[in-house]
Amino acid sequence: MGEHPSADDVFHRLVDSIYESAMDVAAMPEALDLFSRYTCTGSPRYLIWDKLAGHARLGVTPNGCYTSLGTMPDSMRALPGHFATADAVPASVAMASGPDTQLLTRPVAAGGGLYDCMGLARGVRLFDTSEVCVLMSATPGGGDDFMPADHRERRLAQVMPHWARAARMQHRNFELSGLASLGLAGLDTLDFGVMVLQADMRVRYANSWAESLVQADANLALDNGVLRARPETLQGVLRDLLQAAVHGGRNGGAAAGSWMHITSGGQPVPIIVMPLVSRQPVEGPWQLPAAMMLLGNSESRSVLDAAVLTSLFGLSKKESIIAIRLAAGETLNEIAEREFLSPHTVRVHIRDTLRKTGTHRQSELVRLLHLLPGVDLERAGASSTARPRAARLR
Repeated sequence: MGEHPSADDVFHRLVDSIYESAMDVAAMPEALDLFSRYTCTGSPRYLIWDKLAGHARLGVTPNGCYTSLGTMPDSMRALPGHFATADAVPASVAMASGPDTQLLTRPVAAGGGLYDCMGLARGVRLFDTSEVCVLMSATPGGGDDFMPADHRERRLAQVMPHWARAARMQHRNFELSGLASLGLAGLDTLDFGVMVLQADMRVRYANSWAESLVQADANLALDNGVLRARPETLQGVLRDLLQAAVHGGRNGGAAAGSWMHITSGGQPVPIIVMPLVSRQPVEGPWQLPAAMMLLGNSESRSVLDAAVLTSLFGLSKKESIIAIRLAAGETLNEIAEREFLSPHTVRVHIRDTLRKTGTHRQSELVRLLHLLPGVDLERAGASSTARPRAARLR
């Protein structure tokens, strides 16, 4: 016969399950079931209440999780009956939010234990903000085994601070997940490809346009999450660009590079690789160096300004404007006249721009800019005193 688990074993299993549920909502029903058995309480419920909308965002029982009002039991569509709104939760049954969380309990009868079990029946506020309130409730006296009230109260006082800490962790995880989802959804609206890759060519993220381009191009493929290219020369080029961006970015250098890729369908696609460094870098075994790859869209005609060129290639404002004028078809002398520069100075700026963009001739630079989103000279900061080119050709 198997040994019946001790109370300590059950407690440690319960605590592990509580913190696991902070990371994965699917683990919460099991945590509530263990909680019910350990404390001999019945009908445990976990509720995330949206104060602004006036309804539950999440309801959990040992039978499952409910994330929509349509599937949520009627008993979860309202707050526990002791109070009408989250703001009305009495402080006597609230949880302190300091690092050493303690239960604030209502007075108990003489000779009573550490926690008033009726407080849990009315609902305990685990976490509270201006937007949401996390509540937990259960009925005393549940479970299969009889347990004296003072024994149950001690167990509740032992467990409830863990629920409060887990609720704060869960709220933070939900916030971060929500922000990440919104950011990724925003990248899907862009009309050019965005990939985040490690130096070993492993793709950590690709927006919808990048995925579509790779699927349509026989020269590119995702193999078990790794970007593959053929012929081998293209694979080598991408690998070198990534290595330069990853290691140059970590060392604080400007390591953006570009390459003109011709797809299997004959379409030219500029590939730009640039360092991806967090504003708050975290060093450690989980933080792997990465770079961002942009894949141009030849059908895109949106607006690009000098700030974007500066971000992509490290161009100065004047270099960006000269590059934009070249792409617009202006000659070297026309650019010099419009920007009040000597032809020699314009040549120097063009030479530096070729070096920074990884191109070798003006025609390559112009082609690269044409395949990036379109350009607006006024937004780029070009001299407003310059005369329209059409007027000078009359």
